[in-house]
Amino acid sequence: MSQQGRAHYLSMGKRNFRQAVMHLLETEYKIIGSHKVIQMIAEDIEDLARKFFPSSASPGTLIWSTTSRQERKRSYGKRTEDERTCIVKLPFLNQEDIQRRVRPHSRQEGLLQEVERMVRMIKAAFKQGGLLSIAEVATIMDRGLTTTQRKLSEYQREKDEVLPLKGNILDQGSSPTHKRVVIHLYEKKIAPPDIARQTGHSLDAVDRYISDYERVKMLMQKGLTAREISKLIGRGLGTVKEYWQITISYHPEPFYEKEQAEREKPDT
Repeated sequence: MSQQGRAHYLSMGKRNFRQAVMHLLETEYKIIGSHKVIQMIAEDIEDLARKFFPSSASPGTLIWSTTSRQERKRSYGKRTEDERTCIVKLPFLNQEDIQRRVRPHSRQEGLLQEVERMVRMIKAAFKQGGLLSIAEVATIMDRGLTTTQRKLSEYQREKDEVLPLKGNILDQGSSPTHKRVVIHLYEKKIAPPDIARQTGHSLDAVDRYISDYERVKMLMQKGLTAREISKLIGRGLGTVKEYWQITISYHPEPFYEKEQAEREKPDT
């Protein structure tokens, strides 16, 4: 990148609240002295503004309306416009992003940074009570839906992490179900209260998923079939089979032959 090109990106990072305060102190109040001292004063004023006006959005922040975490799995016939929504502030562009544009970087590094921005916004929305969908992320980033889905799936697989996307939390599309998300965290030795906090579920719901999972796993070890387990614990066959597959994915060795036999059995 040319020196002129770098200058264009650097100028973006200078158009912020802190720089505006520094300019005001130097030009309007005629404060003369160390540039470092003026910068420290501006930083203190910026911190005060952030404390007293937390609802204000900083430059690079995107105000977005999305699905609320209070929403539950969509019932048949329920329209998108009937879902509960909330307004979130997404960190679309920050100072680090601008600095990255200035520094030389490879195409691969650029792609990784793009995924990091996606993840940053997804997590920020969740912390504020919102659930971004993959379609929303694709729209915000101006990328294709399939490309965005692939990148986020690769990230979750490589980082061994479940992102708080709308599909992951509300069981939509091909995203992991509630059970898989909860058990994934449980198998990572994360405590139930922390699982509840990360997934937006109640602690009772998390405990129920874990209890059912452990019961199915124990009965599988005793040699019972999925149908027998279903009758014994009072859960539907489809639910038991899902727990069965989850168990196989985390503990494949003891159950491989049994799993092969269950695959060949019809549901009826």
